[in-house]
Amino acid sequence: MSQRPLLSVVMPTYRQPDLLAGALDSLAAQELPHATAEIVVVDDGTPDFTPDDVDLATSPHPVRWICLPENGGRSRARNHGIRAAAGEIIVFLDGDMATAPGFLAAHADFHRAHPGEVAVGAIRFGPWVPRNAMTRYIHSRGVQGHRPGDTVPYKCFVTGNSSVARRQLEEVGLFDEGLSHYGGEDLELGLRLHRAGVRFRFAAEARALHGHARPFREQLCAMETYGRTGIPHLVARHPELATVLQVDVLHRRTPRALALRLTLSSAVYRPVRWLTSGLLWAPLPGILFSYLWWCSRTRGYRAATWAATTSAAATGAPGA
Repeated sequence: MSQRPLLSVVMPTYRQPDLLAGALDSLAAQELPHATAEIVVVDDGTPDFTPDDVDLATSPHPVRWICLPENGGRSRARNHGIRAAAGEIIVFLDGDMATAPGFLAAHADFHRAHPGEVAVGAIRFGPWVPRNAMTRYIHSRGVQGHRPGDTVPYKCFVTGNSSVARRQLEEVGLFDEGLSHYGGEDLELGLRLHRAGVRFRFAAEARALHGHARPFREQLCAMETYGRTGIPHLVARHPELATVLQVDVLHRRTPRALALRLTLSSAVYRPVRWLTSGLLWAPLPGILFSYLWWCSRTRGYRAATWAATTSAAATGAPGA
């Protein structure tokens, strides 16, 4: 490129060439002055993947390709993309997201208006994704509960649609590559940016459209994986996140904590999961999904904690 772009869109992808092609097509349709943006696609070890597998639309924005030899998780993939990017502002977009008109312009305008702040954009399901109680619940979460332009808590930071000055990412140390499975990498980076004094703001005009919705049971399995693999790492590094994620109830003796621990039992969890699964077509209250998300990840975290304690006791490690 003859000049440094303002924006670098960093997109990790894995085994989703059709959704990636849709994302790139939507970016090709974005109207911005020439050389304002570049796109950095990081394939995270898809077997036998080459850029030729994706039918690219003619784009005014240069596209860089990074093909990693093996799957290492979204933290590592994004870090490769950040290091290869040339832009002053890093825009995070997942490879299964399409962008609404004005997406890149909204991120560029945000950083001109709010230098040094983090833009957290809106994520919706694409109109082609069937709606049900779960998708409606997901639409209500995070920044969607705030007004456009509001400052928001760091825990609203999501890397499906956000943008940060490259300098700030380098100062706090990029993503934690110890988080190699589903979940937690955006929360962890958001916390470090927050500690550095960075403000987060809802950039409602920057809209991304999720290309698909996980099936209900698959979503719960992902949450359990997050609890089993990601949360132990998060809590070990940042103990205050135990309260943010509400897994501290496992160690508290308050009446509320004891009551919540009762709801972790299979006698409560399984019937609620079964009933919710069968009634996704109905206007279910969001509290059901809040409970199931929390319960799935907390049960995963509890299992990992017990396994670690049992292993330590068996080997006679200190603190067992």
